[in-house]
Amino acid sequence: MKNRLRNISETRNSIAIAWQAAVLCVCLIHPVIAQDPLRYDITAVLDPAQHTVSARQKVIFTNPTSKPLKEIYFHVYPHRKYTEEEVRFIYRYAGYFKINPFPEGFQAGDLKIESIAAGGKSLVYRFEGNDQTIMKVSLEKELNPQESIEIDILFQVDIPHAYGRFGWHKDIITMVRWYPIACVVDGGGWHNYPFYLYHQPYFSNAAHYRVTLTLPRDQVVASTGHVQSSRDNPDGTKTLFIETEYPVRDFSLGVSARFKVHTLKAGHCRIQTYYLQGDEQRAAQAAEYARDLMHFYAARFGEYPYRQFNIVSSFLGYGGVQSSNQVFIDTRAFRLPKFLNRYFDFLVSHETGHQWFFNMVGSDEYKEMFLDEGVNSFWVLQYLEHKYGYNAQVMELSRPFNWFIPNFSFRQASIARYVYMATHGLDSAVISDLSSFQEPSSIFAITYGKGAGVLEMLRQLIGDDAFTRAMKRYTQEFRFKNIRLDDFMRIFNEESGQDLRWFFDEWLKTKRFCDLAIKSVRRNVVVVENRGSIRMPVEVKVWYKDGTEELLYWDGKGVSEAIPLKHSEVKKIQVDPDNKIIFDLDRTNNAWPASLRVKAVPLYYFAYEIPVFLSPDSYHIVAGPSVGGSSLGLASSVQKPNDAIVRISSVYDSAGSAVDSKLSYELNHLFNKQYTAGFEFFNYESSKEKNDLSGGKLYLRKELWPASYGLLDLNDHVTFYLMRDKKLESAAGLAGQENADQLHYLKRDEAIIGVTGSFGRYGPYADPVCGWKIIPTQEIAGHFLGGHSAFWRTSLDMVNYHLLIPRSQHKIATRVKTGWGEPSDKKLFQLGGPEGLRGFSFKTVEGAHMVLGSLEYRAPLASDSKLYFLDNIFCLHTVQAVGFFDIGKAWDSDFDGSRFKKDIGVGLRFHFDLVGFLEKLVVRIDVAQAVPAHKEEPHVWFGVSQTF
Repeated sequence: MKNRLRNISETRNSIAIAWQAAVLCVCLIHPVIAQDPLRYDITAVLDPAQHTVSARQKVIFTNPTSKPLKEIYFHVYPHRKYTEEEVRFIYRYAGYFKINPFPEGFQAGDLKIESIAAGGKSLVYRFEGNDQTIMKVSLEKELNPQESIEIDILFQVDIPHAYGRFGWHKDIITMVRWYPIACVVDGGGWHNYPFYLYHQPYFSNAAHYRVTLTLPRDQVVASTGHVQSSRDNPDGTKTLFIETEYPVRDFSLGVSARFKVHTLKAGHCRIQTYYLQGDEQRAAQAAEYARDLMHFYAARFGEYPYRQFNIVSSFLGYGGVQSSNQVFIDTRAFRLPKFLNRYFDFLVSHETGHQWFFNMVGSDEYKEMFLDEGVNSFWVLQYLEHKYGYNAQVMELSRPFNWFIPNFSFRQASIARYVYMATHGLDSAVISDLSSFQEPSSIFAITYGKGAGVLEMLRQLIGDDAFTRAMKRYTQEFRFKNIRLDDFMRIFNEESGQDLRWFFDEWLKTKRFCDLAIKSVRRNVVVVENRGSIRMPVEVKVWYKDGTEELLYWDGKGVSEAIPLKHSEVKKIQVDPDNKIIFDLDRTNNAWPASLRVKAVPLYYFAYEIPVFLSPDSYHIVAGPSVGGSSLGLASSVQKPNDAIVRISSVYDSAGSAVDSKLSYELNHLFNKQYTAGFEFFNYESSKEKNDLSGGKLYLRKELWPASYGLLDLNDHVTFYLMRDKKLESAAGLAGQENADQLHYLKRDEAIIGVTGSFGRYGPYADPVCGWKIIPTQEIAGHFLGGHSAFWRTSLDMVNYHLLIPRSQHKIATRVKTGWGEPSDKKLFQLGGPEGLRGFSFKTVEGAHMVLGSLEYRAPLASDSKLYFLDNIFCLHTVQAVGFFDIGKAWDSDFDGSRFKKDIGVGLRFHFDLVGFLEKLVVRIDVAQAVPAHKEEPHVWFGVSQTF
């Protein structure tokens, strides 16, 4: 392969002079390009079978600073080295996108340097940084300002079997940032940022590329550049000669023999979708959505100058990622249900928009990600609302489904995420180093969502004309350059004729907030206040009982303002009536009198308690039928979105011939942190008086991680609770879920104080392959609140996940649980059932003390089956076989007084993807037999999620 590489390189030398002359002509024609003469000339041989690249790269680098340079630094992202802790974090965060990113176990790939030279002389190099992604190349002599040098690098790339922007899976190879990329150097020095585990710490200069790529003839190639010519070679390979006509930020490749290509002509640009068999309709849609976005952006920022643009289907493991002249979209997105056409549009258009805000106008994505993601997110929202209407809904639901399923808008989603972060103590400044974010979902809420909202408020503040002029300058003055935040602020100051430093400093550089509210209305005076610390000018609209209206104004200075009214016969007052300050933290206090919305629903379920489905400017009453298991009745709630909820329900339980009524209250973000406090009272009135029961629970819960990654994912947390005749696990709402396995409750005449929690580093959800989890619980029962029982018990549940055979994804899950309690004559623990000793019935293995061990061997029977049904809402992804062994015992005072109970069994796990990559569900069936088997019949258990 090295010989082929050298031969190709030699044939290329014959046209090198002509190419350099052509580049010189382009530079003369386009003076803005001449300011940045960075050029890459890459000759590469790709071996899809071995998943390797052998390459030679020549980089023409010019010193853009005013000082001599003694070295040149390169980003070598494939050389990234990972710690065990980082690997566990990657697996855990993969649960956010419902994917196992490493089909054969963790692989990182590598970039190996064979030699580096300049002027025919070898240069010394070394890898630097904790992650080893910075390569320092020492020069033989200093490179003076505006002086150029050609660096010759011979290297090999090992492509990992992994999802993502650098990896391969099945027959698709994705290569983004796969070669050495020159770091940016300016007056502030070298920007040698590490390659963080999540998101994109990229910062690169625009450059010209000429790439010669040799690979097997059957491979279809999507690339950043334009294929100038190709040649078939005698050995069954082909060589592509690829060039970029204008500067680009990177050069990426998508390669597969399975690719089919859909082409759409849009003016001078050819839009191509590279897709897999069966995705023809989505491929055509993707091209159309990209065209629509391009027309929208071109009208505002200038034409897309390149001749081609590609949308490439890839096993990313997340929605999409941008590159220069092409974007990669996850294969699962091509199979989204039809009612999520707009969401597919959002995915494609967001990545396409980066051709302006990333490719043409570059920025420092490590320190000032807002200039890329925030700006692009704002304009993508403008595009979607221009296309589908203001506050456009995400889902396109037909009439019957629209009645049953609540909808939400792209705008609401952005606002709801920000409000959650700000009210739970998770907010941070929009302009923050990438390393300051605790985990990636925070980036989406703050840099994307909050950043876009800041631009919306800026537009409202300075007006459409000034905002449009500033954005046009932004994109024209920095075309093929890098922009900094100071440049951004300067342009908007100049075009608006205002000093906007206060606005940018408050909204971009701090985590302060704005909360406008009506404090009081007395006679003919309304007092408006700001309960936050960011001062914003605001309009106040007054409706009078005589039918007249009045628009008032407060400059936002000071804590509050008493505004005189025309007269005292006021019907309604609204602060910020046009929602210009979209990040007003609490909009329910903007109206006088407070707004209340009442909604009757055909079926009440948890979605009606999620803030994104509720208008943020009102209190809400939601009521409707409730169905569950053997129960049927009515449920209702009174809610203040993102804040508090009261639930009332009454259902008839046909299995128990009883009426089950509940009243609960839950308060979120207590102390402006991730605390939830609540209570629940219940009354179970049976046709048999002896079964009557009533009780309740009071709890305080602290989340220890910013987000859970699935509906059934038990987030790290700690909970304190007080219960009367109630099981621990049946707390109000999803936030109150706890694990009460093996704890035995009498559910009558018990008053208990307890603390429990869950702590772990494992992943991905919902089928972990590595990591650990512990669940400790401590309870004390006593003679208070009418309790007749006194005891204490403590338990510790420890789970470990291990990938035994990475290539075939064979896993072992182990569980050890111990429990101890007093007095010894109490049945404080019970081990039988689907979550414990599966070969035994409930309440057959009981005692005051316990020990339990379980071992599961999990092996796939069918992986990536991709059986879609119900308009692709459900996808059977994997069928998994499980063999297990459980052993445990419960005893009273005498450990030797009872024997260890054992069972063996087999099971099946059906792994479903729900709505693409939005949720994952594991349905399990276990058949267990006690050993020896003379007393127990085989038990069959059904459940949702893995056993542990």
